[in-house]
This record gives sequence, structure tokens and C-alpha cells, in this order.
Amino acid sequence: MLCPLLKASALYYKTKLAVHNFTLFNLANKYAKCYVWHEGDGGLVASVFATMISDFLESEIATHCDVTEVTLFSDGCVYQNRNAVVSNAILQVAVRTGVTIHQKFLEKGHTQMECDSMHSSVERQLRNRDIQVPSDYVQVIRNARQVPQPYSVVYLNHTFFKNFSRNLVYPSIRPGNKVGDPTVIDVRALRYSKDNTISFKTDFADEYAPLPRPRLATRPVASTATSQCTAPAMYRECLPIKSEKFVHLQQLKKVILSDHHHFYDSLSHICKGQCTHLIASSD
Repeated sequence: MLCPLLKASALYYKTKLAVHNFTLFNLANKYAKCYVWHEGDGGLVASVFATMISDFLESEIATHCDVTEVTLFSDGCVYQNRNAVVSNAILQVAVRTGVTIHQKFLEKGHTQMECDSMHSSVERQLRNRDIQVPSDYVQVIRNARQVPQPYSVVYLNHTFFKNFSRNLVYPSIRPGNKVGDPTVIDVRALRYSKDNTISFKTDFADEYAPLPRPRLATRPVASTATSQCTAPAMYRECLPIKSEKFVHLQQLKKVILSDHHHFYDSLSHICKGQCTHLIASSD
């Protein structure tokens, strides 16, 4: 999503701030949660998605104390769902909670899921709506559904995200290592067990098989106490946006309410020393 989103011709040739909405949907009770952040607070890398997925899983498991198994349906997007960083984060959740987690990857061409309806509802709600700053999306998303309850929305900043790319129990989730062996995209399902192991399927009809773990990466099974250690912070500060985008956003303040100008002034950007000149020369 883009910000600002206004009916003003000044926006047409200007680059705008990217706003992201990551959605998760509980099929058991129709509870839906949206994680919203903008590009100045987080990128689109594996640890960012791992943070949100593990946060959702842990909160839902804690809410339903009698749960012993959870199935997570994911599309095949490699950097978002099907990678070692996300898998190790989910494995940590399984160890901490004692719940077996199955992750099933939807087949290409058959990836429609309830999350798609969430995005569609948000798009309908955005018609004829003005977005001045990224936080304006929060109320729009909440209003996109009323039954059985509004979407739950969490507006994130850079301090929320954790770095799950360190000390991986499984540095790779590829089932093989030789030419002709199955690759990551051949994996159809993963099972994360409380004993700190991952199993895989390359066909839904198969039985689970242990996922190979490189000899150098082999380490003792983590205890529950050890697994309680939280991942370090992903970002120490806000992410800088490109100078051209910062300049364009500054120019767009003339069509943005003055109450919101401070937000655009406070955005971290790459070349702070040149932007004043760029703004002045382009007016």
C-alpha cells in the first residue's frame, strides 16, 4: 500500500512511502490479525516475517491452552514463508510451547486462502478514502470487517522485529544436497516438533521423514529453558529511505494536512546533507 493516498494530481509523478500489511487468519474461530508497518520501520526480509508468524502462533496457542497441534497454511513465497530463518523461528515456538506445528505449502495455482479475502475487504474499504500518514490505514483495516468481529490490527515500529538468522539449528531446509535431490521448492510440508527437530514431505501422501541437518550444524536438543532466550533485535534504529523519496514526500506536504508534516520531516533518509538543497531547487 502507498502513503499518502489522496485525490491530488501532485501525487502522480512522485514516489510514495510503502506500507505493508501482513495478514494471518485463524480458521478455527475466524480471528484475523493484520500486522502493519511502513518501509522506514522494517524491510521485507525473512526475519521480519518470522517475527510476525511466531508472535501470532504464540499468542494463539496461549489463548487456546488445550491445543496440541497447529497447522499453518502458507503460500510458496520463498523469502516470506519457505526458508530456513522462518522455519527455525517456528521450531522455537514448537519447543517453547510443546505444540507440534505443521506447515503446509499451497500448490502453485491453488494458493487462494482466507487471507486473500482480508486484502480484498481492505481494498474495498479504501475506496474514496484519504490516507495522510501510514497510521491512517489502521482504522480503515479495522472497519473492513464487522462480523464476526473487526480485524485485529497491530501497528509496528522497528523495535518489534527480531533477528532469527543467527544460531540456526537447521541452516537449510533443503531435503538433499546432491544434484537431482529435492530442493526447497519441492517441500510440500514441514513438521516442527517439541524435541527440536523438523520433518518434511515432498508429497502430501508421503510419511514425514527427518530433515537432514548438516554435521557441522548438529547440536544437542535445546531444553525448554534454553529455548526461552529471545532473538536479538533486528534493527537498532529506523531504516533510512532513499533521498529521492524523501524529497518527493517533502514536496507532497503541500497537499497533506499540516498536523502530519512532522511525521514526514522525521523520516530517516540516506543523504541528509543534500536533501535541503534538493527540496529548494525543485520547488
